[in-house]
Amino acid sequence: MSRHRFGLAERDWAMLLAETTHVVSAFGSVDWGAGPDDAVNLHAAGVRNVLAFARQAGALAGLVHVSSLLVFGRADGRVGNRELYVGQTFRNWYEYGKYYAETLVREATDVPSTVLRFGPLLGRGRTRPGLDGRAGLLAAVPCLLQGYPVHLARRGDFPSYAGEVTTAAELVVRAVREPATGRTWTWFDPAEPSVAEVFTGVCRPWRRLPRIVDAGPVRFAQRWLGPRVGLPRPLLDYTEPWFDVDRGVLAELPGGAPACPPGYLEATGEALTHHSSRLTGGMR
Repeated sequence: MSRHRFGLAERDWAMLLAETTHVVSAFGSVDWGAGPDDAVNLHAAGVRNVLAFARQAGALAGLVHVSSLLVFGRADGRVGNRELYVGQTFRNWYEYGKYYAETLVREATDVPSTVLRFGPLLGRGRTRPGLDGRAGLLAAVPCLLQGYPVHLARRGDFPSYAGEVTTAAELVVRAVREPATGRTWTWFDPAEPSVAEVFTGVCRPWRRLPRIVDAGPVRFAQRWLGPRVGLPRPLLDYTEPWFDVDRGVLAELPGGAPACPPGYLEATGEALTHHSSRLTGGMR
């Protein structure tokens, strides 16, 4: 997406412009530990190219931009669909890259668009069993499987805003079919599993109960010592509650908020059993 004309020959580019009615923009780094080149420059150049294409596509009916709830970074107070900049700071370049990309789409008022925000997406998916367990919530799994204690605020009893990947894909299809009127949609599992419940569900197929400890006064020491003892940076960045999302955003979804299929957290853990020992520490 960052290449001129998406790397297409002139004839193919002209055909694409003439025939495209909808665009789904879902590219970018998914690494919560990405640096500025991957997280910011990729999103900025890619979104600008997509918007330039959208402006030239004469038959375009709508652009669906897949964003992230992490655009809110360290936001204070309650956030919803209408907000984007609320004075937040950001834990990492990934959050800022997602924020910047959504800013570009919102500013392009001449392009009919829908912004669709998700939290962490889990589950098996329909196309392949593999998952990227190196980033996001799953980055903690190796520590949990090997029995190491993970220190979280309130023992992880705060919202994860997780959702199931196939259900998220169905919402993308729904967004394509709805008229694009510049709205923002937000979706996460209506059951609202906490971070601790996500970890417990993912570890269940391994027959391991994760050791989640109340961070308390050790949380500052953990951030300093964590990288030195092998704890992943994405875990250390998200050991406390993230932000407060207004649950009313689910009611704003046309057709209502779909529920996640039962057992999708356990299905995530089952999918992880196909990963190399780099993720699981050699355990099968």
